[in-house]
Amino acid sequence: MTQAMTQVAARPVTAHRPGPPAGEVHVWAVREPGPGQETALWRCLDLLSPDELRRWRHMVPSQRTLYASAHAALRAVTAAYARLTPSQVTFAAGKLGKPYVSGDPGLRVSLAHTEGMSLVAVSRDGPTGVDVERIRPLRDPAGLRRQVLSDHEAAQWPADREGPLNSGLFTHWACKEAVLKALGSGLAGDLTAVRVTPGARRAGPVRVQSAPGSAARRWNLQLIDLGTEFRAAVAVAGGGDVVRVYPLEPGDRPEPPPLPSSPATPTTPTGSLRTHFTREIPPCSS
Repeated sequence: MTQAMTQVAARPVTAHRPGPPAGEVHVWAVREPGPGQETALWRCLDLLSPDELRRWRHMVPSQRTLYASAHAALRAVTAAYARLTPSQVTFAAGKLGKPYVSGDPGLRVSLAHTEGMSLVAVSRDGPTGVDVERIRPLRDPAGLRRQVLSDHEAAQWPADREGPLNSGLFTHWACKEAVLKALGSGLAGDLTAVRVTPGARRAGPVRVQSAPGSAARRWNLQLIDLGTEFRAAVAVAGGGDVVRVYPLEPGDRPEPPPLPSSPATPTTPTGSLRTHFTREIPPCSS
């Protein structure tokens, strides 16, 4: 999976920063437009920056729709929480190459995408990472186990997770990748250096037993239920006790959530956030 975050133009410091309330991480799920959804694809392209459009034009055709819908969602969601227009959102790399939000580094945004689905996670609590994996047949499941599982996990790997589609392996992969993205290493990190215990579930809290440099961190790692096709997880170091999941149509722009000083209930997003789809997931201490 790939990860991208955004920076926004520097602006004066205010008493209240826009974004999810303390203790929450918001995750936006965007389906990749399929055949016959050319209008949605054009809406996505309208949100991309000139550099993103140049990249899109040079990609192989099979990857273009996913790239457009993923990066349009990242730009639109970040703009909504940062109180900007999508065209004002720009990209920059920070420590270890991990992108950040310029002028507001406390606004944490993470992107993940796989065939058919993209996720954008937003939090103000601490380093945040999200990952999604599409379940698919594996030519070499033993090879992927060596890549994903630590020696300890491999020694205790139960037979009931060795089904035809190896869904348990994809669950571990998503959990570990989310933690590594929060740490900033992403695909460059060692998946076997992270130990997690998701079991056979596809939703709910997961315990992080160990992660690189995480001795002083309090991790909240949550599985996100996107149905039987996918396995997904979001990780927040030092917060993210409540996970709220929202659907977003490709190329749409979400309504910005109310500021903490607003009379509206801060944990109740408005507009296209469509709160009746919200899932609240309880925390799990690490």
